[in-house]
Amino acid sequence: MLFTTQSFLLGFLPATLLLFHLCAGRRVARQLVLVGASLLFYGFWNWRFVPALVALTLLNWGLGRAWAASGRRIWPIGGIVINLLTLGFFKYANFFADSVAHLAGWRHLAWAITLPLGISFFTFQKIAYHADLLRGARPVRSALDFLEFVTFFPQLIAGPIVRHHEIVPQFDTDPHGPDLWENLSRGAMLLLLGLAKKVGLADTLAQTCNPLFDQAAHGAALNLAQGWVAALSYTLEIFFDFSGYSDMAIGMALLFGLRLPFNFDVPYRATSIRQFWQRWHMTLSRFLRDYLYIPLGGNRHGAVRQSANLFATMALGGLWHGAGWTFVAWGVLHGLALSVNHAWTRLASRLALRLP
Repeated sequence: MLFTTQSFLLGFLPATLLLFHLCAGRRVARQLVLVGASLLFYGFWNWRFVPALVALTLLNWGLGRAWAASGRRIWPIGGIVINLLTLGFFKYANFFADSVAHLAGWRHLAWAITLPLGISFFTFQKIAYHADLLRGARPVRSALDFLEFVTFFPQLIAGPIVRHHEIVPQFDTDPHGPDLWENLSRGAMLLLLGLAKKVGLADTLAQTCNPLFDQAAHGAALNLAQGWVAALSYTLEIFFDFSGYSDMAIGMALLFGLRLPFNFDVPYRATSIRQFWQRWHMTLSRFLRDYLYIPLGGNRHGAVRQSANLFATMALGGLWHGAGWTFVAWGVLHGLALSVNHAWTRLASRLALRLP
């Protein structure tokens, strides 16, 4: 059940909103409505994964409580490892096995592994949670709070990637407080804006570029005009598709009185690749920055080390998008572009200092 389907927009969402606002004055009741609705939403994709989603979420919560009780770093570190192994098995097992088999000259028959919907997003949220615990953040006390933080259906399958300290404190806020009508009006506006982006623009552009890419995939040569049409229409499609989903998620969250971080800030108006990544999928960019690039050393150890850190960060960011060497290559190219951008900035700064 996708955000753009009639069953979601005319059935699931209105019913959930009605139940939520009927019991909005009772914290536990409204949380149970949201958690129950979120698990039902996930179950529409594949109900067999709902128990696993709940079990892994509660396991991560339990590891946080163990950290609070003992102060031993093994608990959040164990949480990070468990989440990485889970993501690695479901998303990358076949990719790595196939790569090793290819290098060794073996034949690998792909394992029948079903990729859980949204696993890349909610796994990163749990990894960020444990990393924040290691940095001194307070663990979530309530299991219900943690379940709502991880499974909240507007951001469950396509982000934004939310940190626990951004949303868990909001669970105490009365959704029928003074911001009720502002949240409802802004939420409805963002929901409709995102829907228009996705259905009206992205899906229309897909009808233009997808046939051209299909022709190229089957060996047909595209002429110059077709190549440009395919490239430009896909460039716009991917933005309107992803930012549309993000706008819908943020808008729906407001309908429930919750504020999610914005994910896009007109990225195609960026004047450099560095600025582009500060505007595109911003919650992923900050995750890669805070939990990978900076821990690797960031820009603290000279230009060569900074470039290596950028390459590693963006290569792993590419792999997060998909299990394939093309995604790794895409990430490496962005790492190269960012390295050149930083080098150019340093050179321009030095030249400016030398001018009279």
